[in-house]
Amino acid sequence: MVSTATRRRRPLPRRVYWVRRLLVLAVAFGLVYGIAHLLGSGGDATRPSARPVGAAASSTAPTGGRPLATAPADAPRTAARNRTRAKAKPTPTPLATPSGPCADDDVVVTPSVRGAAYAGRPVTFAMTLTTRVAPACDWDVAAGSLAVRITSGSDRVWSTQDCVAAVPTQSVVVRKDHPVAVTVVWNGQRSDAECTRTTAWAEPGYYHVVAAAFGAEPTDVQFALLTPPRPTITATPTPTKSPTQSPTPSPTATKQPAKPRR
Repeated sequence: MVSTATRRRRPLPRRVYWVRRLLVLAVAFGLVYGIAHLLGSGGDATRPSARPVGAAASSTAPTGGRPLATAPADAPRTAARNRTRAKAKPTPTPLATPSGPCADDDVVVTPSVRGAAYAGRPVTFAMTLTTRVAPACDWDVAAGSLAVRITSGSDRVWSTQDCVAAVPTQSVVVRKDHPVAVTVVWNGQRSDAECTRTTAWAEPGYYHVVAAAFGAEPTDVQFALLTPPRPTITATPTPTKSPTQSPTPSPTATKQPAKPRR
């Protein structure tokens, strides 16, 4: 009788061997991963935690644990930019408010010629108005408050007292530090009591324009009345006609003499 010790074992299926090998590999891989994880955790424990750039200077201090106060890096540049903007945009000075009507003797009238003045043409004057004392006041411009005259030596050539329509009627604010101007036009002719349009034209030469508010000191300004430039005439050549031959009468167009009647 054969004993069980000497009985030959049957071979196991191949699937069992593959399962055992996979278990051994899994255990070995788990041991290697665990050892590597332990070693990595121990090394990181001695390293400082990562911070953003500049965070160490602003959030930690050498001693005491109190954070350090730091200014932004572009603070000087921002301050300089603000100063430049303040200089570039000055605050405008408000204009003086009129305190009432102007006194005529406080209004200063300074005349000047606008553009070139030519004989035989109207001349435009700008009457610049300022005050002597009052910061600002209201003034009614009219022929009864503003007088303008043109003289040449002792010759009185033209005056708004003759031609009252030359002074525009309007109300303006006259200030001491901010001039205002009104326009007076001289027609370029002499004036008479009726301001007729048939008087002679002023000749080229030097004249004086004198302007003043009634009751105030007049202002006298010299100006030149120029000779008007002559227009340049360009001759246009006249085209010459080419000679044409007279048409030859056709034989049918020749009239036959009338036959005498019997």
